[in-house]
Amino acid sequence: MNRFTFLVVCLVAVLFLFACGSDDENQRRDATKADSAATPPSANATLPEARAPAPAPLPPLSAEERTQADKLVEFSNAATSALTEGYYALPDALLDNAREYLQEWRLAPRPHARTAQRDAAARRLTPAGGLFPAEAEAQLAQSVKDMSKALDSMLAEYRALEKYVADDTIKDDGAQGKKLVQNLRNAHTVFMAARKSFLETVEARAAQAENLLLREHPLKRQIVEARKIFSLFRQAGDLLAPEEPDGTALEQLRGQLEASLALAGRPPFPAAPQVERAYRAFLKEAAIFSQKLAQGQREGFHSRIRRELNESVARSREAYNAFVRAANET
Repeated sequence: MNRFTFLVVCLVAVLFLFACGSDDENQRRDATKADSAATPPSANATLPEARAPAPAPLPPLSAEERTQADKLVEFSNAATSALTEGYYALPDALLDNAREYLQEWRLAPRPHARTAQRDAAARRLTPAGGLFPAEAEAQLAQSVKDMSKALDSMLAEYRALEKYVADDTIKDDGAQGKKLVQNLRNAHTVFMAARKSFLETVEARAAQAENLLLREHPLKRQIVEARKIFSLFRQAGDLLAPEEPDGTALEQLRGQLEASLALAGRPPFPAAPQVERAYRAFLKEAAIFSQKLAQGQREGFHSRIRRELNESVARSREAYNAFVRAANET
C-alpha cells in the first residue's frame, strides 16, 4: 500500500475598485473609458501572491514514539471494550430491567456478576506505568473506583428490588419499588459520569497517538472518521442516560453522525477490494445506530430501542475489528 500526502495551495485574488469624478470632468468621461479599455490588462492587474512553499515532510516516528503510541491506542481499545461489555455493561442492563419493571410490573433476573469478571475488567482499565502523566493516571484510577462503587450500589438496590417484588405481603401500590428504581437511576447517573470522565481522558490521549501513527497513511480519513463515529456512539449513550433525553441535542448528534458516515464512505478508498468491503460493512452497521436513534426520537427511547442501540454498537465494533484484521492481512 503506497503512502501519499495531499498538498493544497490556496491563492487569494483581491480586486480593488476605484471610483472618482467631478463636475469638471464630465465631458472627458467617454475618453477616459476608451483609454482604460485600450490599456493592456497586465498594466493594471494585481500581481498574484507567491506560492507558499510545500510544508516540510514530518520526521518519521522513532521506535520509542511508535511503541508508546501503539500502547496508548491498544489500551484505549481495550478499555472502551471493557466499558461496553461484560461486567461494566451491567449498569445499563440493570437500569433497563428496572424500567421494564415499572411498565410491566415484572422484574427480570439479575445478571450475574462474578468476582473474576470484575477483576478482569478492572485490569483492562488499568494503564501500564508511564503511559499517562501522573495526574491523568490518578484521575483514571479515581474514575474506576467511582464506577465500581456506583455499580455495587446498583447491585444492592437491585437485590432489594428483587426481594420487594417477591414479597406478596407488601401492599403499597408499588411505592417502595418506585423508590428503589429511583435509587438505581441515581447510582447509574454517578456511574455514567465516572465512565465519561474516564473515556474522555483516554480518548484525548489516544487520538493524539493515533494521529502520529496515521501520518501519510492512505486510509487516514476513513480511520479518523471511524474514531469519530465511536465517539459519537459514546456521546449518545451519555445523552440517553437521563429518563427524558434532550431531543435537540440528540438530533444534533445524529446530524454529526450522518456527516461522519458520509465522509467516511466517500471515495476514493485506496486499499484492496476486500478491505473496502470490510470497511463498508462497518459503515452499514454504524448507520443502523443512526436509524435507531431516529426511531427512538419518534417512538420514545423504551427498553427495546435501548437494547437495539447497544446491540448496534457491539456489531459495529465487531465489524470494525474485522476491517482492521483485513487491512493487516493485506
